[in-house]
Amino acid sequence: MSGESPAVTDPPGPAEPDSKTSPSEPGRGRRGAAAGLTGSSRRGDGIFAGTARGSALFLLVLMGAIVAFLITQAVHAISADSVNFLTAFEWNPDEDPSVWGVALVAWGTLVTSLFALAIGAPIAVGAALFISQYAPRRLAQLLGYVVDLLAAVPSVVYGLWGIIFLVPHMGGVSQVVSDVLGWIPIFHYDGAPSPRSVFAAGVVLAIMILPIVAAISREVFLQTPRENIEAAYALGATKWEMIRLAVLPYGRSGVISAIVLGFGRALGETIAVAMVLSQTNTFFTHFLEPGGNTIAANIAVQFKNAFDVGRGALIASGLVLFVMTLLVNYLARWIARRGVITDDTAAQPVRSPITTTDADESPVEAFQHRDAVNQRTAGARETRQSDVLRAASLTEVAPRRRITNLLARSGVGAAFLLAVLPLISILVLVISNGSKRFDQTFLNNSMRNVSESDPGGGAYHAIIGTLEQAGLATLIAVPIGVLVAIYLVEYGRGALARSVTFIVDVMMGLPSIVAGLFILSLWILAFGFKSSGFAGSLALMILMLPLVIRSSEEMLKLVPHSLREASYALGVSKWRTVLRIVVPTALPGIVTGIMLGVARIMGETAPVLLVVGFTSSINPNPFSGAQGSLPAFIYNEATQPYQPAIDRAWAGALTLILIIMILNLLARLIAWWKKPGRAA
Repeated sequence: MSGESPAVTDPPGPAEPDSKTSPSEPGRGRRGAAAGLTGSSRRGDGIFAGTARGSALFLLVLMGAIVAFLITQAVHAISADSVNFLTAFEWNPDEDPSVWGVALVAWGTLVTSLFALAIGAPIAVGAALFISQYAPRRLAQLLGYVVDLLAAVPSVVYGLWGIIFLVPHMGGVSQVVSDVLGWIPIFHYDGAPSPRSVFAAGVVLAIMILPIVAAISREVFLQTPRENIEAAYALGATKWEMIRLAVLPYGRSGVISAIVLGFGRALGETIAVAMVLSQTNTFFTHFLEPGGNTIAANIAVQFKNAFDVGRGALIASGLVLFVMTLLVNYLARWIARRGVITDDTAAQPVRSPITTTDADESPVEAFQHRDAVNQRTAGARETRQSDVLRAASLTEVAPRRRITNLLARSGVGAAFLLAVLPLISILVLVISNGSKRFDQTFLNNSMRNVSESDPGGGAYHAIIGTLEQAGLATLIAVPIGVLVAIYLVEYGRGALARSVTFIVDVMMGLPSIVAGLFILSLWILAFGFKSSGFAGSLALMILMLPLVIRSSEEMLKLVPHSLREASYALGVSKWRTVLRIVVPTALPGIVTGIMLGVARIMGETAPVLLVVGFTSSINPNPFSGAQGSLPAFIYNEATQPYQPAIDRAWAGALTLILIIMILNLLARLIAWWKKPGRAA
């Protein structure tokens, strides 16, 4: 292309009529000879552009349908409610008269999520600081991957670990908290063994939001301008003082946005909370004692046994949960947008904090007192000279600053250890307990004619169901998701593109239970179809779509504009350029995103319980009748009081984690294999 550059930059050149179009817009630049293509090529461009635009419109229709059908199914229960459904702290929708209120379960949802933030956010930020600022560069990427593995653990496995391992140890922890904070009534603890409390649920949620907050915070910290860091060091700052002066101020909005996104993740969690929490339908104020409820857990546990009004009430509560997560995710993105730092502000060096009157005072403290120091006007020349001498003294780190720096290093190191300990505990328990039943019998047999107390049986029916449901969801989500991404990158402009981008952001934070409720309302209640594996695939497709769209969009944006320009210059139509040049170039990254999406939906439990049902027999036909799945199998076995069932639950968890880990490993291998600049 270097030989063509004079023709592109030469204004008088008649052969390049579209050369003034900005190359910063992929696919919207000049078409060169493509403008004179045959009628069939122009029709092909129109059909392809219309298909991509139609996929984008489908996304808008889908989101509108989710809201519309949830409202439609909830209206009857709301009209039958004898109290205010938003403010009542009771839940008896199927009584006569019907008395129910979302406030009861919304209260538990907020309490558990706030516990998760209070515990998980500081640990996640500390772990992110350790990986980005303290860990050796070659080791940092590996450590980041270890923390990210927490996100690959399915929620049902967290629930299994929580109810079998965590809850029995929560009695001692709750007693310690009560001894320290027991003078506050909400932290009163009556000494109940193995308390399945909102505090225990909050601990599980804290572990689940750790990778989200840590990953985003880590990336934000790594974006700190190098000149800001070097300026802090040039002023004599220690490592911790440099972080306080340069890293934390720069990444403040990003960290807050990450914490808010983690809060939204905690609000929508279903199965882990349902397994750990001892659910009650009364208002509670003692957070360390058994009891409590959340919106998502209440839907998952009660929907199967609810009647007409009860189902409508549960759907109405799901609609409230959807609105809550929508507001939280919008808040996170608003914070992130307000915190964007322009090039001008990012390039500003850290101001000199050297005007200090105490050699033991840190640059941070001096920086905070800069305005007060600048008010001294007498002896300006002598002050400037003494400032230079004091600046030199800052290079000699005083004992107090040295201790503070050491404590900070120890603190972030401890935060990283706390972040990886749950992963180590989960993997050790899953491998040690799951290996007892992870054999040919378990992998090749179903639970048909096997009682829960018998030691035999297996998960063959569940493995088949999980693979088929995930496969169908992938077949539906991938074409739509890639076409939407193509529209956003190659064609998107104006109100439609902005609306689609906003909807994708909304769907990224959509609780899985809400996706299940929508398919239940539309496919089963409205259309009259029965529970089936295909219904589960439709719910999983909704959860997978935003992952495919976002990852494909980012990969398509990375394709060099010069490749498009070269294709247009040769007279190739736009749709052929996209399909034969742009998409193949971005294909490894797109495949990586798809595989990560498949791994994510394989671990989803809540929508499967709602629309797929549960069976102990092998059903290879996902379009007819209830079908097994690994998450539902683990949930059912873990809630049984028999040891053989618990052993099967651990073996199912090991099987599911192995499948998900293999998919994640393949995704990373593909990304590494096709990494630009990698030696052949």
